[in-house]
Amino acid sequence: MAAEAKTAEAKISTEAKKSVSEGTNPLHFKHVFTTENPGSIEEHYKIEKKLLGEGSYGTVSKGYRKTDGEKKNERAIKAIDISKITDAKRFEEEVAIQGRLDHPNIVKLYEVFKDARKMYLVMELCTGGLLFDRIVSEAEKNADSGNEGQAFGERGAANYMQQILGAMRYLHSLHFVHRDIKPENFLLQNSTQESPLKVIDFGLAKQFTTGVNMKTKAGTPYYVAPQVLAGAYDEKCDIWSCGVIAYILLCGYPPFFGDRDEDILKAVKKGDFDFPSPDWDNITPAAKDLIKLMLTVDPTKRPSAATMLDHKWLEAQADKPSGTINPNLGAELRKFTGVSKLKKVALTLIAQQLNEETIAELKNTFNILDKNKDGTLTMREIEEGMNTYKVTLPRDLQTTLKALDTDGSGSVDYTEFIAATLSTQQYLKKEVLWSAFRTFDKDGDGKISKGELRSMVGGTDDKEGSSGLEKQIEQMMKECDLDGDGEISWAEFYKMMDPTEGAAVPKMV
Repeated sequence: MAAEAKTAEAKISTEAKKSVSEGTNPLHFKHVFTTENPGSIEEHYKIEKKLLGEGSYGTVSKGYRKTDGEKKNERAIKAIDISKITDAKRFEEEVAIQGRLDHPNIVKLYEVFKDARKMYLVMELCTGGLLFDRIVSEAEKNADSGNEGQAFGERGAANYMQQILGAMRYLHSLHFVHRDIKPENFLLQNSTQESPLKVIDFGLAKQFTTGVNMKTKAGTPYYVAPQVLAGAYDEKCDIWSCGVIAYILLCGYPPFFGDRDEDILKAVKKGDFDFPSPDWDNITPAAKDLIKLMLTVDPTKRPSAATMLDHKWLEAQADKPSGTINPNLGAELRKFTGVSKLKKVALTLIAQQLNEETIAELKNTFNILDKNKDGTLTMREIEEGMNTYKVTLPRDLQTTLKALDTDGSGSVDYTEFIAATLSTQQYLKKEVLWSAFRTFDKDGDGKISKGELRSMVGGTDDKEGSSGLEKQIEQMMKECDLDGDGEISWAEFYKMMDPTEGAAVPKMV
C-alpha cells in the first residue's frame, strides 16, 4: 500500500508540486452556490405529477434536470405558493440560511426558481420518509410483540442522536439556531435501517449572537424548551428538543404530555419528567443520564451539543464507521492543492451537487476521520486518521491541508473534503460538467464573464480587499481563457476540467 501511495504521488504534475512548495496566494471563496435562477423551472427540470407531499405552503414533487437524462440525479422540488408567504423577509432568511449549510446530516438546497405565482426550491431528495414515521413504526412493532412502551434499541437511538447532535453542533458553531427540532423535521436519506438522517425545515431558524437572548416564542409544544415559553432563550433551546427526541426514540412517547396544548406546555414549564416502569427498566443508566443532561431546566447548566457528543452513552452505543481509508489519500489531497483556482471552485460546486450514492466511499472516509462527529475536519483529525490507517503523509502536510480549506474557515468542511478527493470518473461526465458550467453562466449566454466569476467566488474575508479578489479573478481567467477574449466558453471550461491531450469536447446541451 505504501508503494502504491508513492507511485500515485509521483504522478502529481509539476504545476501541483510548484504550487504546494510555494504555498502562495491561496484561493478563498464562498461555498454558497445556491442562486435564484431566471426563467421557468419547466425549462430546466422535468417534474413528476405525482406528489411526494402536500401542505398549507404548497407541494413537494420529484424532478430531474433535463440535461442529466431520464431519472438521473433526482431532486425534491418544493413548490411554494407566493401568495401564502406571510413574511417575505422571513422566507428569504430561511432560504439564505439553508443555502449556506454544508453538513452530511443537513438536507442540501441546490437551486431556486421563481415565477409570478410560485417559488421553487430544488433540494436533495430523501426517500426514507420522516423520522417521526419510523418511530411510530418501531413502537407499533414492539407493541404487537408485547413490548409496549418501547421504540428503538439503545444502539439505534444512539446512532440517530449522534447524527442529530452533530448537526446541532455544526449549526451552533455557525451561530444558527433551528428552533423547531422534532422528529417531523428529520428525513431519512433512504429506506434502509442504517439510513442517515437529514435535518429539514429551516422556517424558524435564526442567526443568533452569543450572550444575547432571543425572545420570539417559536417551536412545537412537545419539544419546546421552557425558556422559549418565557421569551428569553439561547441556542440551547435546540439541545432541550434533542433531549425530548432521545426520550421518544427509546420509549415511543414524549416526556411531557397532556390532552391539550396548554396542558403540555404547563408540563414543559415545570420540567418534571420520569422514566416509568416497566418501560424504562432495561434502559441503561447512561442513556437516562444523557436525557437528563439535555432536559436540564437551567440553560446555563444544560450542556452544549459539543459536550453531549462526548457523552459516554454515545461512545459505548453508537456504531463506529467501518471500512478503511484509501492508501493514496495523501497523494490525492496533495494533488488537489495544485489544480487551477477555477477548477477548485468547479470541483467544490460539483461536490455539492453529486448525490450521496455517487460519493458513498468518500463520505465514509470523511466519517472515519471526523472523530468528534461535528461534520467538519480539523487538521489534527486528518493527520491522526491518516496515521492510524497508515496512510503515507505528504511531505508538506500542513501546506497541503491548509490548501483544502478553500473558504478560510480554519477547518475542512464536508464539501471541501469531497471536492479534494473526487476521482475523474466521478466528475468527468458531460451532464455533471454542463450543470456546473450552467451554474457559473448565470445569464445563460454560453460564456462565463468576469462578473459571473466575481459573483461565484466573492464574499469571503480577503486581506487584500477587493483588489485581492480582482487579482484572483484575473488569474482564473488567464488559467482558462485560452483565446484571450475575456470570457470562458464551454469548450474552454471543459478543457480545464479535462486537460487530456486530444480529449474531445462534447457539444453544449
